[in-house]
Amino acid sequence: SVAVALTVLGAGFANQTEVRADQAASGTSVNNGASTSVESFKYDALRGENADLRNVNAKYLEKINAEEEKNKKLEATNKELNENYYKLQDGI
Repeated sequence: SVAVALTVLGAGFANQTEVRADQAASGTSVNNGASTSVESFKYDALRGENADLRNVNAKYLEKINAEEEKNKKLEATNKELNENYYKLQDGI
């Protein structure tokens, strides 16, 4: 379903962000403390952004699931109304 696809897509983006952050942090040479501190700050910022995006993604998935449930109920109601309509047509 759409929710599963978005979850997989979101997880893929999250993994890419984490890998990039890991590469940036591990690729830094320890020549001076300032460089390491900047990279650490960037890494922490990316991790925070990643956590925020995961939370937003979870909220969207909840909304999608709620809408899918509404859609199922509406489809069932539509089917029932169509059946009643055809029964009435047969009776006329």
